[in-house]
Amino acid sequence: MTIITKAITEKKASDKMEQPLFVEENATEGSKTDPEAARPKTDSVGHYFVSRRNIHRIHVTATFLLFLVALMILIIGVIGGLYIYKQYARTQMHRFRTGWYSIPYDSTNKASYGSNGMQGLLTDSDLFTKGLTRAMEQNALDIDNFFKERFEIDLENEHYEKIDVPDFRGGRQGRFIHDFNINKTGIIDIDGQVCFVMPLNRQRVLPPRNMYDLLKKMYDGYYEVDTAIVRETMKVITPPITDMSVLGKYIARECQDLPTYMLQKVNASSVVKRSASSGVFGQFAGNSIMEVDIVNLGDFE
Repeated sequence: MTIITKAITEKKASDKMEQPLFVEENATEGSKTDPEAARPKTDSVGHYFVSRRNIHRIHVTATFLLFLVALMILIIGVIGGLYIYKQYARTQMHRFRTGWYSIPYDSTNKASYGSNGMQGLLTDSDLFTKGLTRAMEQNALDIDNFFKERFEIDLENEHYEKIDVPDFRGGRQGRFIHDFNINKTGIIDIDGQVCFVMPLNRQRVLPPRNMYDLLKKMYDGYYEVDTAIVRETMKVITPPITDMSVLGKYIARECQDLPTYMLQKVNASSVVKRSASSGVFGQFAGNSIMEVDIVNLGDFE
């Protein structure tokens, strides 16, 4: 029996040589084995861990920044609002002129009117301070010889004048609104809380710009008041006005929530003579002192 040992030995040797020292895993696998550490090798891409403390700090910082932004917006809004208000107030100041004036009832008081500085008060720049002194001097005089008027004059658009007469002798407290857009005059009875509307008398009521210039001349002593009294006799027409839009925005604004009636002119000779009239409203609006006598006012008190 013949045993061939060489061939078998060579085959085994070749078998040993064909076996690799280690087997490399597929590169597509998610992890690799570290032969030295005998544990899986981690990915080359790092994983970051953020603690809750860091998240809290981020939230606090973001909240603080939002608070600062909101505070800045609030401050800018307040400053902007104040600026707009000042601009609006300045515009209104240039548009309107308001102030008190003292008007003599008759020509016998003209001398004291001028000599005692009774030219009244206009709240226009430095005239306000001077007018306060003159207003204090007025208390030393006989106030029965004068009646006060408060003017509000629209100088920008020249649309209206408002004249308050709180102490007209022998008359009632009244407020006159002269609307030059619709040529109407509104009279508010302050005591009776009733409003009356009549046509605007342009012969007796000066336009806003002319009225303001006249008041300045009176203040400076260049003009004497025409104290002639002109009376218009009127009567109330019923029913009351329901559509306030026909009265214009100025009269409608002053007469809102008040019963409002139209006035109609009547012939004074046809009116029964009374011992004393309780329905007289007086004003000075540039030309003479104008009295409006409402004959049937007592029926609406």
